[in-house]
Amino acid sequence: MKQVIKPPAWSKRAGYKIVMLSLLLILVPAVASAKTILYVPADDRPVSLQYVVETVKAANYEIILPPVEFLAGRGHEGRPEVLWQWVRQCAPQADALVLSADTLLYGGLVNSRTHNIPIYGLEERLQSFRQLKKENPHIPIFVFATVMRSPQRSSGGMEPSYYEQEGNHIFWLTALQDEAQCRQLTPDKQNRLTQLQTVISEAHLNDWLSRRTKNYRINAELIGLVGQEAVDYLILGRDDAAPFSQSHREWRQLAQLAAALPSEKYASFPGADQLGMILLTRACNQLSGKRPAVKILYAAGAGPGTVASYEDQPVGRTVAEHIIAAGGVIIQEPQEADLVLAVNTPLSGRTEEADDFSNYIINRESTGQLLTLVEQTVSAGIPVAVADIAFANGADNSLLQGMFTRRLLDKVAAYSGWNTASNTLGYAIGQGMLAPAMTDKDRKRLLAVRYLDDWAYQANVRKEICLEVLYPNQGKADYLNWLAPQIANRVEHRLQLFCRSYLWLDPDDIQVAFPWNRMFELDVKVGK
Repeated sequence: MKQVIKPPAWSKRAGYKIVMLSLLLILVPAVASAKTILYVPADDRPVSLQYVVETVKAANYEIILPPVEFLAGRGHEGRPEVLWQWVRQCAPQADALVLSADTLLYGGLVNSRTHNIPIYGLEERLQSFRQLKKENPHIPIFVFATVMRSPQRSSGGMEPSYYEQEGNHIFWLTALQDEAQCRQLTPDKQNRLTQLQTVISEAHLNDWLSRRTKNYRINAELIGLVGQEAVDYLILGRDDAAPFSQSHREWRQLAQLAAALPSEKYASFPGADQLGMILLTRACNQLSGKRPAVKILYAAGAGPGTVASYEDQPVGRTVAEHIIAAGGVIIQEPQEADLVLAVNTPLSGRTEEADDFSNYIINRESTGQLLTLVEQTVSAGIPVAVADIAFANGADNSLLQGMFTRRLLDKVAAYSGWNTASNTLGYAIGQGMLAPAMTDKDRKRLLAVRYLDDWAYQANVRKEICLEVLYPNQGKADYLNWLAPQIANRVEHRLQLFCRSYLWLDPDDIQVAFPWNRMFELDVKVGK
């Protein structure tokens, strides 16, 4: 008779242990493979912090953030010394570090233009990057910084107070000096340069240039840290530049210092507010071992030859530099692409302001052609990111109305159309590259925020509220103050009406705020 061997008795306790062990064996690899990025933004604005963090989290990465009270906000500086302590303490928990040098050196992006920190203090903080790498040799350190901007005008405390009166003169003086170094000035321009030298306050000009000298020296030393492998990748953004400007002049000199650095280590292109998004995308791609292949499509007309407002080079070069900085490669065949980037450029090659009367809905042939290409690409199952740079500081109403009519608003991988062309490109490329890792719900939520902010608000509602509420009450766009609650309520109502007409959200889930107490900076929140 064959002996039957009975299995051991199955107790509830033993069964529980075996089930739990099985679950651990299943879950541990998933936990172990989770990637974490430590991020220090340029300040606490939504475009620097909230919107970027939501994108990275939607792509299934963990992100470690400093306490918000350590960061710069409207009216208060960041705390570099405390932030450095926090970074060094938390760095070992991360797989990659993405750090704003402007925050860790000056206290924030705005403070980099207004501070009075002595150069020895800045250089002492700069050495912390070297110490950080020494303590964490195997963790990649990605750093972004800015070449101090030289805008034609400024208000609301974004530059030293004298810049509101003398900024335009300072801009043109230094722009003409830059142009004179690149080519011979016409007699009219030479006369204007001579005249400007007599009308600008010498004390104010010296103060502005002395701060720029510090900024240049620090940026040069950051380039040196890349060469010494204390920083793994550096982006120098050229904030609010022009084809000829003091920013352009300094960039030309910095480019000579960085000439020996490979593209895998260094980049410099226009813009500032998109740099965190681009470097976080690069970190995600590097940690996942991906190099997304990107095919670029341009609207008919000037296309890549467009030189956008607030920038100092053709768009075609800027697009390519952003894709490479984000960790992607550029290809020519759309069927081989991981992402198609559709760039909406103006037919004329000139970018007007989005709140200008010229931004009315019209059936342009060039817009229709681009939309057809987007439609065909989406139908082929290839992700499309739309970078809408036909206008500065808001969306192209004709393009977005066309996307709505063709039922493309929720079909694209990403959309962006805010502030400068480079700001828009950074978000479109970053969110577009990370979209495949997102749930459909998260992708649509990020799209909705961009449509509400860039299209509804920046291109349309902002100017309406200025005319209806701000100006009749003698308010100022840079300081909303007592009008802020009324304006927020009015804007929220308008965006909810917009949502009912165009989007897929529950309008009651939309909330807005003005975290920097000015019309330009909107914080849009939508339901999870």
